Amino acid sequence: MQSITVTSRIGNDGVLRVHLPDATNTEVEAILVYQIKANPPTPAPQFYGCIQDNSFLRPPQPPQPDRERLE
Repeated sequence: MQSITVTSRIGNDGVLRVHLPDATNTEVEAILVYQIKANPPTPAPQFYGCIQDNSFLRPPQPPQPDRERLE
């Protein structure tokens, strides 16, 4: 028995598609346990840039080390 965890979106048709590359041309018995994920909160656009307090400053950042170039 094998176990996998997937995150997938179910369309309007209510069909969940799960790709099992190790199980081709065979019969499987599957047990499905699902949990509907809560939508993550998104910031409200009306609050963008709303901090008017001049004391709200980003502190100075230390210099970053040099990194190897990606080729």
